Amino acid sequence: MASQVSPGVVIRERDLSTGVLVGVSGLRAGIASSFRSGPVGKITNIGSERELISTFGAPAEANAADWLVAAEYLRYGGSLAVIRAATSGLLNAASEGGGVLVGSKEDYEAGAGSSKKYVARDAGSDGNNLYVAIVDKGPDWTITKTTAHNFDEGSMYTDSSGVQHEVVGDISETVFTIIQNGNNVPTMAAGFTAVAYTNSVWNSTQIGTTGLTYKEIGPRPGTSSYASERYLSNDEVHVAVIDTSTNTVVERSLYLSKLSDGKSPEGASTYWKDYINEYSNYIYASALVTADFTATGEDPGGTAASYGATAAAPEVLATLHPSRSMGLSNGADAYAYSAGEISTAYTLFQDTEETDLDFVLMGGSMGSEADTLVKAGAAAAVANARKDCIAFISPYNGNQVATSGNVALTPAQQLDNTIDFFSSIGSSSYVVKDSGLKYTYDRFNDKYRYIGCNGDIAGLCVSTSVIGDDWISPAGTSRGGLQNVVKLAFNPNKAARDDLYTAAINPVVAFPGSGPILFGDKTALASPSAFDRINVRRLFLNIEKRARALAEGVLFEQNDTVTRASFNAALSGYLSEIQARRGVTDYLVVCDDTNNTPEIIDRNEFVAEIFVKPTRSINYVTVTVTATKTGVSFSEVVGR
Repeated sequence: MASQVSPGVVIRERDLSTGVLVGVSGLRAGIASSFRSGPVGKITNIGSERELISTFGAPAEANAADWLVAAEYLRYGGSLAVIRAATSGLLNAASEGGGVLVGSKEDYEAGAGSSKKYVARDAGSDGNNLYVAIVDKGPDWTITKTTAHNFDEGSMYTDSSGVQHEVVGDISETVFTIIQNGNNVPTMAAGFTAVAYTNSVWNSTQIGTTGLTYKEIGPRPGTSSYASERYLSNDEVHVAVIDTSTNTVVERSLYLSKLSDGKSPEGASTYWKDYINEYSNYIYASALVTADFTATGEDPGGTAASYGATAAAPEVLATLHPSRSMGLSNGADAYAYSAGEISTAYTLFQDTEETDLDFVLMGGSMGSEADTLVKAGAAAAVANARKDCIAFISPYNGNQVATSGNVALTPAQQLDNTIDFFSSIGSSSYVVKDSGLKYTYDRFNDKYRYIGCNGDIAGLCVSTSVIGDDWISPAGTSRGGLQNVVKLAFNPNKAARDDLYTAAINPVVAFPGSGPILFGDKTALASPSAFDRINVRRLFLNIEKRARALAEGVLFEQNDTVTRASFNAALSGYLSEIQARRGVTDYLVVCDDTNNTPEIIDRNEFVAEIFVKPTRSINYVTVTVTATKTGVSFSEVVGR
C-alpha cells in the first residue's frame, strides 16, 4: 500500500481465470455533449427525458445524435450524469451589449461575468430575449423646471409650505423626482417661476419597451418591517425577468430588500442581489448593479446600521434609477465541438469522488472518423482511469452509411470499416464495442436519423439488472432487444458476426421475424479471460463497490480479530447472496492473521482477499441429434 499517502481504501483485482496476473448499483451513465441550455463544464444528474429537456433543452439539428443516444439510454430505466461541453463561441447573454461565458453558478461566484450588471444563467441565444426589471416604490412626483435645477439624489426639496421632500432622482438638467413627505402634497417652491408637477402613478409606469407596466409584476413595494424598525423606508424591491419574445413575466421575486442584512420576520435573508443569485432560474446580478443604488451619503447595499437613521432623523432609501432595468443581448449558441473540447469535457468524469458512475456513453458520431475515434477514446479513457465503470462505444456513422452521394456501402465494406474503426481502441475489460447504428425517429426535428447504439447497449445492462442482476448477460433474445429501432444500417450475417466477435465487437442483429437484438456479450479485452465478458466485468464491479463500502467502514477502527471477523462476515454474507442468485459458483474471503501479519498491522494497514469463481454466460451451444436402429439400447450408444 505504498501508493497511499492519506487514509483511504484501495480495491485491486487479480485474474486467476487464465493463470496469469493482470492489473490491479441506481445505475448511472455519463455523457458529454453540447446542448441548448444548462450549466457548462459541470456534472448534472438527470433522471428522465423530461428532466433532460427542462435542464439542457430539446435537441437541435447539430446535437441531435448525442441527445438521442442519451434519451435512448433513459428509456431503459437508468439515470444520467451529463456534462455540457464548453464549445468555441458559446456565450451567455449579458447587459451592456456584450456576451460572456459563465459556465455555472460556481464560475459566476469565482468572478466570471462580473463586468456585467446582469448575465443570463444559461449560455446560448435564448438569453437574448430576457429583460430584467428591478423596481421599488418609485418616486411620487416628477418636477420639471424651465431652468436648471440644483437638486442631487439624496438632497431635499423644500416646497412653499416649508415641507421637505427627498429628491430620489436627478433625471436631467431640468427634471428631478421626489418622494412625498407623508400626506403633504408638494406645493410650488419659492423661486420656481415655471414648474410642472407630475404625479408618478406607479401602476401605469411602462417597463422599457415590453409593453408591460409595474402593476403586472406585483403590488407597489414599500417598506419592510425590518427597515421600519430601524427608522428606514423604501427598502422593498421587486425583481422580474421578462421574456421579450412573448412579453410575459417568466419569473418574479417580490418584496426583497435593498439592505444587505435585510431579513424576513422568520429570519431569512431578503437582500435582493443574494436572493437572485441563489434562486433565480434565469439571471445573475453583479455588484455593479448595487453600486448604482445611491442613498444619502452611504454606500449601497449597506446594512441598516450603516445609514445611521434614528427616530429623530429617519431616512428614505433612494429610488432605483430607471437604467437599472435593462435587456440582455449577444448570447450565442455553439453546438459544434472539436475533438479536443469533447475530450476535455469527458475528463471531468475521471474523479471517482466527484460522481458515481456505472457506465460511460460515447454518444453520437462527429463530423469525421478521426474525430469520432478521439471521442470514443475519451469515453474509454474515463472507464480505464476510474476502473469502476464500463464505457460503451459505437462505430462512426460513415463506417456504415455513405456520407456523400447516393451509393450505399456494401455489407463487406461496412464490416471492414467497422473493424478498422475499432482496431485502435486498446484492449480493456472496461470497454464494450458494438456494431450498431440504428435508424430512429427524431420527433423534435421531425426526421429520421442514424445514431450509435451505445446508449441502448448500456440501457440493456440497466434493464437486465432491473429484471435480474448485474451479473446476468444483457445479450440474446430474452434480454437483448433494442427499443425504438426502424432499421439497422448494418445487419451482419453469420460470417460477419464471426469476424466481429473475433475483433471483440458485439454484433447488433435483426433476425427475420424479430427486432434488433444484442448478439454478443464481450468486453474489449483481447486475451481470453473471465473478464472478457460483460456479465463477469459487471459482477466484479458490483463486488468491488460493495467491498469498498465495507472497507470504508473499517477505516480508523482497531485492526484486531473483532474487526477482521466482522468484515469477513459482512462480505461473506454478501457473496453468499450473490452465489444464491447464480452470480458465482464459489468464493472465499481471507481476512485474518494470515494476511494481516504484525508487520502489516504496524504499518496501519488492513488486508482482505476475495477469491471468486464467476458464473459464465453461454456463448456457444452444440446440440447433437443421433438416430439409432430400433433394436439398439440407448445404453449401448451412450453408456447409460
